[in-house]
Amino acid sequence: MINKYQALINELKLRQSETETIHKNSRVLIVDGLNLFIRAYSASPVTNGNGEHVGGISGSLLSLGHAIKNINPTRVIMVFDGKNGSARRRSIFPDYKANRKVKIRLNRSETVDKEDNQLQQLLRLIQYLEIMPITTMTIDGSEADDVIAYLANDYLAVKDSQVFIMSSDKDFMQLVDDRVHIWSPTKKRMFYTDDVITEYGVPPTNFAIYRSLIGDDSDNIPGVPGLGTKTIFERFPKFTQEAMNLDEFYKYAQEVSVGSKVKIYNKVLEAEANVRLYFEVIQLGTSDINMSNKMKIIGMMEKPVEKLMKIKFHTMLIEDGMTSAIKNTEMWLREITSKLDKHTLED
Repeated sequence: MINKYQALINELKLRQSETETIHKNSRVLIVDGLNLFIRAYSASPVTNGNGEHVGGISGSLLSLGHAIKNINPTRVIMVFDGKNGSARRRSIFPDYKANRKVKIRLNRSETVDKEDNQLQQLLRLIQYLEIMPITTMTIDGSEADDVIAYLANDYLAVKDSQVFIMSSDKDFMQLVDDRVHIWSPTKKRMFYTDDVITEYGVPPTNFAIYRSLIGDDSDNIPGVPGLGTKTIFERFPKFTQEAMNLDEFYKYAQEVSVGSKVKIYNKVLEAEANVRLYFEVIQLGTSDINMSNKMKIIGMMEKPVEKLMKIKFHTMLIEDGMTSAIKNTEMWLREITSKLDKHTLED
């Protein structure tokens, strides 16, 4: 009950900006594009009139629309992974994402080439996004995670924007603070600082260290053998309560291990080199965006956002046999783009 009240208080604080001058970067929704698409493609069995699977497109648009209705942003940015975006992390840790393979659960015709169908839908989704009042960006040499972190912590921080990141990727929890919040499309809820602490037991400032210690299956990070969440809470209580950097954590680990016969302390200390390596991979920061790419991002952000091309949108739905995939399309478009359209073509 307390968490519900706190969430309401947080939301009321955010809505105070309604009485102030609102610009296009007041409330910004940043979407992890591939994360959105893969979830929709894998989960939605929707087909068009020709029996072709279109769930990746329709599911992504509907999920995006749901977030926009809940968050009421003044701007939406869709970020996709760039070519060779994972190169730097793989140079540090060759096994990074080595276990990751998109699992496609198709409840439809087996005659469809699954890989081609997936790529075709992704490219078509981007075409839909490009005729909506949405900024879409892909930066070669950079992962979407790092571009999103740069936008949230640097570019939009200067503008004092309220930022809402839409992704089911837990790594983004490390970015949460008074300005940056996470919208989980799977849990259909917002994560503020208190929510991260309640859900994971550590403050957002310690989240990257926490994941480096316990491991991250989605990125193929093994963590410290034998160390789990419960053990961290029991053996390193201060870590769950106070903000720490990695040096401070290992100083603390050294202190609590003195005179103790608990084996996990030695395991954590012995694994320090590996934990530091994992941390470098998991941590999201601006160091992974070179100056050239930062300038590209700034250029895309400063470019005026175009209004919805409504006729083109309806035409594409007809071409794709998706007119029934989005119910009450006209009303749906109006609900999710009317506020965004107000802030298009701003300098």
